[in-house]
Amino acid sequence: MQLTRILREGFVAGCLGAAAVALWFLIVDTINGRPFFTPAMLGSAVFWGVHDPSQVVIEYSRIIGYTMIHVSAFIVVGVVAAALAAEVEVAPPTLYLLVVFFAVFEFGFYVTVAILAQPLLGSLAWWNVAIGNAIAALGMGYYLWREHPKIGEELRRHPLGETEEGE
Repeated sequence: MQLTRILREGFVAGCLGAAAVALWFLIVDTINGRPFFTPAMLGSAVFWGVHDPSQVVIEYSRIIGYTMIHVSAFIVVGVVAAALAAEVEVAPPTLYLLVVFFAVFEFGFYVTVAILAQPLLGSLAWWNVAIGNAIAALGMGYYLWREHPKIGEELRRHPLGETEEGE
């Protein structure tokens, strides 16, 4: 039962996060007059080895290919976050693991982007990436917060994670 719940919540949270980032970059790309440029650029870098933003072709194969990687990665992150949320319900002090997990995820994401798309990073503003990731984290976190109301109750009772004994 618990594993099924974690997988379901992780899938939903991951899809919410992936959709939030995709929607953010669709808005940014559309404002810049190049809808779907960001996923096409990242797909071009990953699948076709394109290193020059001027050579990026906005094709559905590149967009869909990268989107599958994007969604899959978010689902994995969502499942890990859901497992940590389930653990926090049982042992509230493990909330700090969520903070560490978030920091490691963000750092790992930036390293991955830097490795895979380094020549293209000039076209991908870091503040856009940071805003997209913040929107995704907020959406995923809010969903998991709503699915695990015991976490909020426990934090209200013990805001700093201390136990009944004051530890």
